[in-house]
Amino acid sequence: MTMPESAHGAAPNHDAAPIHAVRNRAHAWATRLDVHPKSIRIRRMTRKWGSCSTAGNVTLAADLADQPSGFQDFVIAHELLHLRVPNHGRLFKALMTAHVPDWREHDLRRRTTIAKPGLLSGNPA
Repeated sequence: MTMPESAHGAAPNHDAAPIHAVRNRAHAWATRLDVHPKSIRIRRMTRKWGSCSTAGNVTLAADLADQPSGFQDFVIAHELLHLRVPNHGRLFKALMTAHVPDWREHDLRRRTTIAKPGLLSGNPA
């Protein structure tokens, strides 16, 4: 479940500067990956770090701003690459490896040490 964004695009109860930095980071990754999301939203997310809709809307968790930059890159690239590949198959994993070589370490960390409350360890970011 997500909470509505404030008028400034930041999730409620979260400092706008780090949220703005995550949004800028996501736009930079979109350019790097040559993908064109319909929108990039930053919202409170309780069960996952990000999502990508079939309509091309990418949503990132507001508390992603509190994580290390390498983990931010992993989540952002993961969601943006779904604009090219909708599943987690071989092509998706190859693209992740090409763009975020240490993505498997971040994925393991996501599933073991920084899992969101209620997140089942087998679910994707």
